[in-house]
Amino acid sequence: RGADTSVVEEEAEDTFMVFQEKKKKLNHYDKMLKRFEYGKALDEALERRDPYAVAAVLEELGKRKGLIIALSNRDEETLEPILSFTMRYIVKPRYTSLLVGVANLLCDIYRPIMGQSETIDELFEKLRRSVALECKAQKALLKIVGQIDAIAWGFETQRMERALEKLEG
Repeated sequence: RGADTSVVEEEAEDTFMVFQEKKKKLNHYDKMLKRFEYGKALDEALERRDPYAVAAVLEELGKRKGLIIALSNRDEETLEPILSFTMRYIVKPRYTSLLVGVANLLCDIYRPIMGQSETIDELFEKLRRSVALECKAQKALLKIVGQIDAIAWGFETQRMERALEKLEG
């Protein structure tokens, strides 16, 4: 009997059923992470086109201090999927904090080759525009929140003044 085996006693005391629990299969990117093949793990997750899987791999790479390794030494073909993913999902609140760090690392790593590849330059420009547009939208939202706060503060002040008048009068 193995560690994953459980015994269930049936009605008769001398009859037992043994169940073997199946081990969960690891995804390809999980297997690559176990072998410390960080770049391949990230590529595999990107190929699945599942943002949850890509985010999970990126987070795991960050924990293992392997994010720079996974993002480095990429050519146009292998850099395009990570730049496209970053550009597409950096504006989604669930992924923003993770992908801002990834975008910063990508800029730091590939800054020396800017201007050498038109394709890469276009992708970084799209990423820059995407971030700039999101920043503009966030500033507009902050202005609206400020206006709402001012209105709410005005109403609260009036309510408190009325309460004080009732207490005094």
